[in-house]
Amino acid sequence: MTGRYPIRMGTQKVAAPGEPDGMSPWEYTIAELLSDAGYATALYGKWHVGSKIGRHPNDQGFDEWWGINEGSNAASYASTPQFDPAVAEIPHFWTGIRGQPSRKTEVYDIAAKATMDSRSTAKTIDFIKAKSAENKPFFVYVGFTHFHPPWGVHPDFAGKSNAGIYADTKLEVDHNVGKILDAIESAGIVDDTIVFLTGDNGAANYPSPGIVTGEVGGSNGPWRGGLSTAWEGGMRTPAMIRWPGKISPGRVTDEIVADLDWFPTIAHLVGEQKRIPDDRPIDGVNQASFLLGDQKKSAREHVVTYVGDTVFAVKWRSLKVHFATAEGTHSFIRKYTFPQVFDIKEDPKESFELWGNEGYAHAWVMSPVSKILSELQQSMKQYPNIRPGQDFDGYR
Repeated sequence: MTGRYPIRMGTQKVAAPGEPDGMSPWEYTIAELLSDAGYATALYGKWHVGSKIGRHPNDQGFDEWWGINEGSNAASYASTPQFDPAVAEIPHFWTGIRGQPSRKTEVYDIAAKATMDSRSTAKTIDFIKAKSAENKPFFVYVGFTHFHPPWGVHPDFAGKSNAGIYADTKLEVDHNVGKILDAIESAGIVDDTIVFLTGDNGAANYPSPGIVTGEVGGSNGPWRGGLSTAWEGGMRTPAMIRWPGKISPGRVTDEIVADLDWFPTIAHLVGEQKRIPDDRPIDGVNQASFLLGDQKKSAREHVVTYVGDTVFAVKWRSLKVHFATAEGTHSFIRKYTFPQVFDIKEDPKESFELWGNEGYAHAWVMSPVSKILSELQQSMKQYPNIRPGQDFDGYR
């Protein structure tokens, strides 16, 4: 949304219900940038960077929105036998338009989650049709809740995979993405529309209620770890981009690109880079030349991974330096006397630690990594991190 590390803006961890949460309205989102450039903007689906009124999508550059203002798992809250609406809010869907406070609509529960992605898709298609008919440039963000517990799937896809409910959701996601692409084609705007499909983390790799015994929700292939870890299985996610006539089809790359990069990259792709703020650190880098094929290498050589407030790892070129590790969302955290170093190109499973096993030969990698962390620390000293839920009106 902002091109800034989550820890800078108070969104570095999932806030528990009742905890302060949400990025400050002072933050400048990609929706605000594009809106200021004349685009119609909308968000349908999951918004998980501000649960309170005043910190919703319509407060951050979106002309309209519909969806949920917290985690997908909220759908199961009221289903627990101990749930008491006197002490915890019943989750709801929300909707809002710019200039007005958002409002609650119907209850968001397990049954509602099962059809939520199809509803987000339908609203997205209606938006595409309306704005293309007006010949109005638009930006729409679609936040699917698949694949996230509580597991559920639209009735049209239940049992269709013959491989379990998680596989059924894969079919539904594929179908919904296809419907959105079809809508773009039907509107006659394929060549003028950039489509990004990206994930935010790897699969959790643990069974969950509702999953058939022995069926695990997702696989990260050869990569170690998953959700809530800094192993490649947690951080490495697929991304696809389509822009006919501008980005060559069929290109595949293993270069480092971070979600942080979408903000400056989109701004450059549409010629609105002058709107990128210069009064705050922007951690994303412009990847436009890389995506367009003008350069073979990514503009990014490294990425720093925080889990909560802790630097867990720094990925630099093909090497990964871990300062702390966790094997999964619900496991304990390990810290080390010496950092753990892995070559993720030759050892994608991060199974052979180099620092200790090769007689300190790889200690040199701390030179570039220490420089990265030192510069980041200096930046955060100059521009202190905003706390979760903090009211903030700019750096002095």
